[in-house]
Amino acid sequence: MHAKPAAFFAFLAASSLAHAANYMDQANEKYNEGKTIQAIELYKKAALAGENPALCYFNMANAYFQIDSLPHSIVYYKACIGYAPEFFRAHLNLAIAYHSLDDIGACVASARRALDLEPNDEKALLILAASYRRAGAYPEAIATFEQIALLYPANDESYVALAEMNRELGDHEGAVEWLLRYPEGGRNEAYVNILLADIYENKGDLQRAVYHLNLAYEKDDTNKWVLYRKVLLLEKSGNELVALETARRGLENRPSFAELALLAGNISFNLEKHNDAERYYTVARNNGSAGAVIGLENVRVVRLQQAEND
Repeated sequence: MHAKPAAFFAFLAASSLAHAANYMDQANEKYNEGKTIQAIELYKKAALAGENPALCYFNMANAYFQIDSLPHSIVYYKACIGYAPEFFRAHLNLAIAYHSLDDIGACVASARRALDLEPNDEKALLILAASYRRAGAYPEAIATFEQIALLYPANDESYVALAEMNRELGDHEGAVEWLLRYPEGGRNEAYVNILLADIYENKGDLQRAVYHLNLAYEKDDTNKWVLYRKVLLLEKSGNELVALETARRGLENRPSFAELALLAGNISFNLEKHNDAERYYTVARNNGSAGAVIGLENVRVVRLQQAEND
């Protein structure tokens, strides 16, 4: 949603500016070569020469955005709009620039103006919804994200945002409803399942929480903390042996995961599997876990007590 504004000059120059003079052509060439500063200077000359000032200012604004000079980009988006007040993309890019500077009030105004011109534009709706949310205007943000979900059901950002806001407002059922509607194959499926696991854990439904952690790990097995949390919830739900086996398999793939080894050691110790506990604590200690040193000492003490009793 925060992609830098696209430079539209290539299309516009081909369609409506075939007669453009040399400065514009040179500027376009420099921009396409990545020579942004040189392009800006040439666009300035083109504008002063009357070579479609609106388009020159628009491209200058885009170029300034590309080099992260946002105040300058805002100046020239406004200049473009002064020449072409119905130019939708200039209003949208202006809104994006304001959003990047956290000027939320100006962003909302620009996004609304863009939507006056293109009422159902997806990007304009997203920037407006995100701005409302950042400003804490949740009713407006929710209404706008719901509009996006209705108009663009494949857009995954709206479902996550609606779930997060409903959860923050204490409506956990509403959050679950939006998460379960999340489009299959979306790029945030792992995160969606983590959110569902959070909600179900807080509700005390550990079985569903573990189920969604499984799905999250299937979608993104690079997140080792999902694996850790799964083991933790399995233990919490009374499935210590399953938790221990899950930890064992996890450590086969992540032998230096000290926190998981420590957890496996604690579970083993509680099950009075002292040999396993010692093995896991040793792995954890060798990978920097201070807690594992205490665990090994506890194993030593238990063995001494057992020897005395024998």
